[in-house]
Amino acid sequence: MKVGINPTGHIVLVLPEEVEVKSKAGIILTTASQTQRESMAQTEATVIALGNTAYSDQAFPWCKAGDRVLFAKYAGTMCQGQDGKTYRLINDLDVKAILDPVEGDSNA
Repeated sequence: MKVGINPTGHIVLVLPEEVEVKSKAGIILTTASQTQRESMAQTEATVIALGNTAYSDQAFPWCKAGDRVLFAKYAGTMCQGQDGKTYRLINDLDVKAILDPVEGDSNA
């Protein structure tokens, strides 16, 4: 399904890793308000799209769509895509590192 969010300017669209709300045994770990706070504190995500001028003032782009990145805590704006997932719009310079693929990850 299409995301329906197209970043502009120096903005990067990322899909943060989901915050665990239940343990493997089914125990509820957090309330809805705690989950929202923890989601905003999340710092790892997958890059979905880059705005047309993202990294234009740099020698080369730091990241590209599909990269797993580390970004500044509480950065950006949360928004819901047409697919029902919660995305973040962050400034390009809020990306702090590109993460190596995780062993066993289907995207690796």
